[in-house]
Amino acid sequence: QAHRLIVCHKTYTNARTHKIVADNKSKLPAYESGGGKGAGPRYCPSLFSKVERFPDRDGHIVWLEPEGLSSDWVYPNGISSAFPPDVQLEIVRSMKGLERAEILKPAYDVEYDFVDPRCLRRTLEVSSCEGLYLAGQIIGTTGYEEAAALGMVAGANAGIACRGGAPLTIERHEGYVGVLVDDLVSRGTMEPYRMFTSRAEWRLLLRADNADVRLTPLGAAAGIVGAARVERLREKQLAMQAGRVALCSFSLPNSEWAAAGFGVKPNGELRSAEQMMHVPEAQLDQVEAIMRTSPHGWRKPSPPEGAPLPRLGREALEIEIKYSNYLERQEREVARLQEHSMAAIPRGTDFRIIPCLSKEEVEKLTAAQPATLAE
Repeated sequence: QAHRLIVCHKTYTNARTHKIVADNKSKLPAYESGGGKGAGPRYCPSLFSKVERFPDRDGHIVWLEPEGLSSDWVYPNGISSAFPPDVQLEIVRSMKGLERAEILKPAYDVEYDFVDPRCLRRTLEVSSCEGLYLAGQIIGTTGYEEAAALGMVAGANAGIACRGGAPLTIERHEGYVGVLVDDLVSRGTMEPYRMFTSRAEWRLLLRADNADVRLTPLGAAAGIVGAARVERLREKQLAMQAGRVALCSFSLPNSEWAAAGFGVKPNGELRSAEQMMHVPEAQLDQVEAIMRTSPHGWRKPSPPEGAPLPRLGREALEIEIKYSNYLERQEREVARLQEHSMAAIPRGTDFRIIPCLSKEEVEKLTAAQPATLAE
């Protein structure tokens, strides 16, 4: 059963498929066939969009994904459309392996209007209507995760406002939710918005292992995180502190580290366990194993009882030490940007000549023409 869980197959559209799509363009809704102004999701284009956008392509991949272990339904991922059911069946049967397939549930589109998210405060409250909070598809996003994150922020702030508390706001360097909210309320969107890690400038700081460190204090201050979770975070931070002290309290000559398989020159220079974590390929478990079997390396009178390092917070500790140079550099960049957030951007800047910007970012910046780095 576990094997069946991960197995799916693939096929491809072909010239015949593309001809069926082109011949039936007139049967699509106006927003899809070009007559309307609706914009579909950039990163999940319909089959018609792909055929029209890439006329030189011989085919597009279609993943055939089982709907469940006990189901014979298969979802063909990659041919979304709003064609009538008879045209959809013709499209499906034009592909290799699907010549006798039946459609159990036809594809469909949903056309909807949305509220320009630039009318919102960072709390997701409508600026012109006190007490009204918006989240999810109505402010231009697409995706379950985006709706859930925005709903959390909007719901929390609605409740906080009722009791007269300080609002919950998350900055871009504090969480992906902060990036999501800031993108929407400051830049807006003219197409269904999805959150990608690439949208975050400080993604080295936005890791799963430190999500509690970044967000639990904010939630506690807003009154939406309980005492038990705050205490758990305190225990983790104390454990990480103890682990760092232990790593700094153990040292061996490079010759002994090298004999144990670590990539250092075999000389007499002392190197601490904390310093060993910076050596390429060195892992915390490997370093701890040496600490456990080499009691003479401890600077204290005797090695600690039990395991040299606490179990709690190990992943975060390893990442913070191993990549400390990169993390500290990014923290300095955050501080520098905050210091220069009001620096002016020349009017009429051609964002196309900035090589690190994506096409989507260039489009948005060109339309918005921000006056400062903060904007």
